[in-house]
Amino acid sequence: MLNKGVSFGLLPSLPIWLFVVILVCLIIYAVKMRELVGRIGLGMIIVGGIGNLISRIVYGGVVDNLSFFGIFYNNVWDYLIFMGMGIYLCNHVFWTHS
Repeated sequence: MLNKGVSFGLLPSLPIWLFVVILVCLIIYAVKMRELVGRIGLGMIIVGGIGNLISRIVYGGVVDNLSFFGIFYNNVWDYLIFMGMGIYLCNHVFWTHS
């Protein structure tokens, strides 16, 4: 299944350059971050985003080939992004001592 939008096919007309800008901003933020767990979460998001970006460039959209009980489709990169967001948010909300 070819997904031309973001999650669940939302916003299908976003240009590829916008995804590149978002990834570059995330990379800059990750480099400046001090907490290791936060960096790991952001790293997972970045790797998943790069995987999806490559798919967009090669296929014209993200190839979602993993069915979630027939309700929706995702790919490995989407799950990596999801887990990275969970790790980053847990680090930011629960473990950051500011």
